[in-house]
Amino acid sequence: MQEGSFVVCIDDSNWDELAYLHMSGLPKKNYIYKIRRIIDGFGNDGVLGVALEGIYGTWKNHVNNYGQTVFEEYHFKITRFREIESPETFVESVLESITEEIYS
Repeated sequence: MQEGSFVVCIDDSNWDELAYLHMSGLPKKNYIYKIRRIIDGFGNDGVLGVALEGIYGTWKNHVNNYGQTVFEEYHFKITRFREIESPETFVESVLESITEEIYS
């Protein structure tokens, strides 16, 4: 995944308390979002972070995994999302699968 990629939210459960305080909104499962920034260097698991268009986090000083104090935005783990080619392609594939279920 990279900046400008489209993703669909696959996990909107178990948000940390800080997400409710520091984010302008939270992603919803099966909704499509565009990545505006990829963020590296946070979290114990080494998972990349993403900032999404339309959802903004509070900017604060944080200590990253490299021991550096950096001014960074609260963001989401990339593992909560799956990359898609485009919103149109995703919608078409969902409609195809629904149509197949109806007629099978």
